[in-house]
Amino acid sequence: MNPGHLIGVFYSTDHIPTKGQQMEHFNLRSVFFGLMLILLAFKLSNAQGTGTISGTVRDSEGREPIPGANVRLKGTTMGAATDESGIFKIVSVPSGAYTLIASGVGYQSSEFSIQIESGIEVKKDFVLATEAIQAGDVLVYGASLRRERITDAPASVRVLNAKDIVRGAPSGQLAKLLETQAGVDIVQSGLFDFNLNTRGFNTSLNRRILILLDGRDLGTAFLGAPEWNGMSVPVEEMGRVELVCGPGSALYGANAYNGVLNVSTHPPRASLGTRVTVGGGELSTFRGDIRHAGIYEQWSYRVNAGGASGKSFSRIRTNGQFEYAGMNPVLNNEVVDLDLSPVQQLYASARVDYDYESGGFATIEGGLTQVQNEVYVTGIGRVQSKKAQRPFGRLSYQGHGVNINVWTNSRINVEPERSLATGLSLTQDASISQGEVQYSFSTLEGELLSVVGASHRLVSIDTKGTLMPEPRNDNMSGIYAQGEYKVMRDLKAVVAARWDRSTLHPSQFSPKAAVVWSFAQGHNVRLTYNRAFQSPNYSELFLFVMHPTRPLAYFGNLITNPPGLTGFQGNVQPGTPKDLTVEKITGYEVGYKGIFSNDLFVTVDAYYNQMKDFVTDLAAGVNPKYPAAGLFQNDPLSPRNIWSYINAGRVNETGCDVGVNYYLSESWQMDANFSLFDFEVLEKNQNDILIPNSPKYRISGGVTYASADKYDVKLSMKYVPTFDWAAGIFIGKIPAYALVNLSASYRFSERIGFNLAVSNLLDREHYEIFGGSLIGRRAIITTTVTL
Repeated sequence: MNPGHLIGVFYSTDHIPTKGQQMEHFNLRSVFFGLMLILLAFKLSNAQGTGTISGTVRDSEGREPIPGANVRLKGTTMGAATDESGIFKIVSVPSGAYTLIASGVGYQSSEFSIQIESGIEVKKDFVLATEAIQAGDVLVYGASLRRERITDAPASVRVLNAKDIVRGAPSGQLAKLLETQAGVDIVQSGLFDFNLNTRGFNTSLNRRILILLDGRDLGTAFLGAPEWNGMSVPVEEMGRVELVCGPGSALYGANAYNGVLNVSTHPPRASLGTRVTVGGGELSTFRGDIRHAGIYEQWSYRVNAGGASGKSFSRIRTNGQFEYAGMNPVLNNEVVDLDLSPVQQLYASARVDYDYESGGFATIEGGLTQVQNEVYVTGIGRVQSKKAQRPFGRLSYQGHGVNINVWTNSRINVEPERSLATGLSLTQDASISQGEVQYSFSTLEGELLSVVGASHRLVSIDTKGTLMPEPRNDNMSGIYAQGEYKVMRDLKAVVAARWDRSTLHPSQFSPKAAVVWSFAQGHNVRLTYNRAFQSPNYSELFLFVMHPTRPLAYFGNLITNPPGLTGFQGNVQPGTPKDLTVEKITGYEVGYKGIFSNDLFVTVDAYYNQMKDFVTDLAAGVNPKYPAAGLFQNDPLSPRNIWSYINAGRVNETGCDVGVNYYLSESWQMDANFSLFDFEVLEKNQNDILIPNSPKYRISGGVTYASADKYDVKLSMKYVPTFDWAAGIFIGKIPAYALVNLSASYRFSERIGFNLAVSNLLDREHYEIFGGSLIGRRAIITTTVTL
């Protein structure tokens, strides 16, 4: 029967059908109209057109593919999961505008706005930042230079994920985020004058923790300590903060003495669009930042610009105006007034990434930060940084096991710094450049994981005669290797070693060995052996400062012929010491990590360290190269008391850090930690005060509540008992103090959010460094708008 006849049967008036025929005709009509509707829908579908969406989903840190990630079109049932290579494809998507969302367990979700056109395949690649759901999901990198679960790491590691960072970001103080972590010893003086350490022997301008931002060393050349407000991205831009505790020179070289702080920023692809953040609060604080990130095919980019301004806690100390008792009325009295203008920071930076289709990505970035008026506590007294600029640049490639990172940092004094104790103007113009290449590979069918690498650094420094007699140009090199072998299914062994050479000190060899036994699911114990070293800084080696109003002189260890020194007065100490060498530490650790019912995460880390060749604090009479008092030609203040440095001292230290994280529910989390520390001085210089500048114990803890998508709040506390402090001209006692901090974030809508950070909530004035400022409350609130 043809269609024309069918129509005739349906509509002919010449033929009157029977009842059975009527039923048959009804069924035929139903089939016919159904076919017509299907044909019409097909034609309409063809008229609308469909397209295809494809792409990859990778993690933000190593750009490794994420298998099993979900990619879906918001508000529809269409979607796909990624395969083992992180690839997805969604077919037959009707033309139109959509929001494409990618998500995965242990990762933050990300979304794109896309337009689908008929017959066109749209490619969208996702880069997802990690976000731990439970303790077992936390991934770390710095312990082995590869990604692994925190429970499998051969070291003690503290991790702040994106939510932790966002909550504390309003303060603009990166170091403050680590304040209540297990084993972390952090003290504050000015607004951005922090000394970060672990496991004892803290000091002013501490540099026993190597601090890296995307692989760049943030330490300044002359003193080696970081300038915390010198970063050219805001805290909100940091995607991950990871602290590896314990000696780390086997992989990182000089100054990874007590640990390594690895900070990584979000790649542009992880957060696209425009974001504006403004905030303010106590101490006349104002913060502002604008960020824009975009993408074009394999290219992605990000630009940041912003700044911060606020009053410091520091006060004027001329004429004996000290904030608290115990100050030395002569050595600690300042001869010039502190400039009470606000501490300021202005920055701008840009980053461009290129993601290769075959895997891997390249990065080029640069930026400039200008800092003003911060006050730092040093061995010769407080120094105010009037105006300095910190430009940087970085090139990197990561992929297929290869990691290449080339960077340069500079510090330029636009205006000289002012030594408040001497009245002298000081300059620290310097640049540090480094190139490093690293290759990771596996052999023996994946049983042996290996990393090999090499680095070379150039340092150029010129203080214009204000701190050193002459400019210096030095270089340092290092080669390293690590092997991780799976001895049995539940037992792995790690061996690493590094050799470093330098124009500033003798070559150093730093070995490491560890065994990790996973004796049950989610539980392991480890034994670790490490050796590390800290290189003398330029102050300790080449300092040359003559106090303009007092009979004092400050010399580095290598100033063998101080200009103008013509004779001696007093008793010259016998013996000629060797030149200043590195501080050394040998560490032995036992650690346990355990997860109970995926709700309770427990860590226990016990250590025994042997430390030797301590570089003394700047002190009088410690260095037998110089007389106790020296006669200087044409010097009305001669004879001068000479202060200097020397290697002196052997110390054994022991301690234990215990941390507990308990996930009561998806919304509630509790954490607590306790650190115990003790030490024994075996040798020291008779004129040096060798103490750890750390308390016998510390207690920290907190409670966090997080709703599914609206807000989260954390209340934390820290208690520090009384302890003694001695660093340079500042010697005294730190009274016990307790801090309560509050941080919170509220997501008003998809585009608007609020964040609050209150440090020292109860406003209990205290000081954490002897010679530092009285610290009070500081509350900051920020508003973030995504355009």
